[in-house]
Amino acid sequence: MVPVLALLLPPGAAAVAEAPAPLVLHYEAYAAGIPVLTLDFRLAEQPAAYEVSGFVKAVGLLRLFSSYTLNTESRGGIAADDLHPAHHDTASGSRGRERHVHLDYRGDGTVSAVLNPPEDPGRPVPSARQIIGTVDPLTAILAMSRSFRQTGRCGVTVPVFDGRRRYDLVLTDEGAEPVGATAGDAYRGVARRCHVDMIKIAGFSWDRDYSPHTNHGRVWIAEPRPGAPPLPVRLDFASDWGPITVKMVKVDAAK
Repeated sequence: MVPVLALLLPPGAAAVAEAPAPLVLHYEAYAAGIPVLTLDFRLAEQPAAYEVSGFVKAVGLLRLFSSYTLNTESRGGIAADDLHPAHHDTASGSRGRERHVHLDYRGDGTVSAVLNPPEDPGRPVPSARQIIGTVDPLTAILAMSRSFRQTGRCGVTVPVFDGRRRYDLVLTDEGAEPVGATAGDAYRGVARRCHVDMIKIAGFSWDRDYSPHTNHGRVWIAEPRPGAPPLPVRLDFASDWGPITVKMVKVDAAK
């Protein structure tokens, strides 16, 4: 794709053209109105490639009980407007216990996963067939964004494998509505509200009878700033801590 674009540019333009500055979004997560997590999301997208990363850490009262942090990064290519993940890495830890995941994506749709430490022996593991054609959680966000850009609506199913668990994210459209009415919201304007189903397929522990096989939530999608890719500006979902609200609180252009 890059050589073709170069042919369309006027002489000398390729030498001075610059890729868009990476986009950095800052989020805060609240449980019953109390801050529990911060999330930083960084996207660098070019015509033929993308890099996306995230950093999550516990804050507020949660920090008193957990030192949880998560670093995650995905890299891949873009061809014919389709995303092709290449590598995904995640490192998470709390109170000295760390977990690492590395995913490699092959051209035939299969995925190689290396877990450190290895998965617990008694935990169910997704089959090789179940993870063919999946993407990592960060690439899933971009896949939803690209679908939204093409249609202007929420209506996509994204198959996800995070190295341990296999699930589908299903977005359905609920119309447009204004958001950003509370203090601290970085985006104020009209966003598209999407209903989200997380359909658990494999790799989950069903040791509690009340553990649902489908989780539900809502996400509001809009351009964080003019010309930026449409991305979540707010999320609402249920958790063991009760209802969780995640708000975008700052937008940066990384240097």
